Amino acid sequence: MSRRDLLAAAILLSIAAAYGWATLQIPSSTLDDGVGPRGFPLMLTAALAMVAIAIAVRALTTARVDTRANDDAREPEARWPRALGVLALGALYIPAAAVLGYSLALFLLLVAVPLYEGARFSWRVPAVAAGGAAVFYVLFVVVLGVRQPEGLLF
Repeated sequence: MSRRDLLAAAILLSIAAAYGWATLQIPSSTLDDGVGPRGFPLMLTAALAMVAIAIAVRALTTARVDTRANDDAREPEARWPRALGVLALGALYIPAAAVLGYSLALFLLLVAVPLYEGARFSWRVPAVAAGGAAVFYVLFVVVLGVRQPEGLLF
């Protein structure tokens, strides 16, 4: 059992509860569509709660690992500069979406992040990126009826 994971799960569940409560405070309108202004935030609340529960279940079902023995095995480059690199990729996504369009920019972001994190390029990287971009397209355009932003090229 990992106390850190349990603490993280409790914090995430608290954030999900607060976010859910704030979502329920969004006023309804007579102009609401089928989903309404609460629909997507409630889906995010549910997703965050499921992630928190999954972390808690994993923490309760896995054996504790002695972290002192693994201090030498930690990645030395997994610090702030690496996190800032991922943040920079996310920041580059915004102008890329304005030029290339949402779907293509999201695909490129989903390819760039694992490669930046050290994954070897194989057919799986673009396949997962294409799948992720397709899931977001279906979620927003088909399920929620929200048009994706258009870019200059697409």
